Amino acid sequence: MNPDTAHTVQQLSHYLWRHPNACDTAEGIARWWLLDARTSPPLPVVMSALDHLQALGLVQAHRAADGRVRYRRPTADAAHDAQLQALAQCPWEASHPAPRHTPPPRMH
Repeated sequence: MNPDTAHTVQQLSHYLWRHPNACDTAEGIARWWLLDARTSPPLPVVMSALDHLQALGLVQAHRAADGRVRYRRPTADAAHDAQLQALAQCPWEASHPAPRHTPPPRMH
């Protein structure tokens, strides 16, 4: 993962942790959720970060009646809070939760 995407994952994780009922389009997320950035990250970076969070099971995409895709947390539970908090507060290079579809390493 490139550094821009990793930073955006960190920012989005913080936002979703603090605002568990948030829901918006990728464009809205880039413009309104990432307020600490001097400029909004490019939409492909936001999409890459959203894809990563989806792979972790921390974000779901829903097509609304207007045809636009909106992103939100699947649930606001303690397990998701812990994962988002960890992603939001630690540098990306540090240990972070593995995607749910990846089995844990085997211990010998």
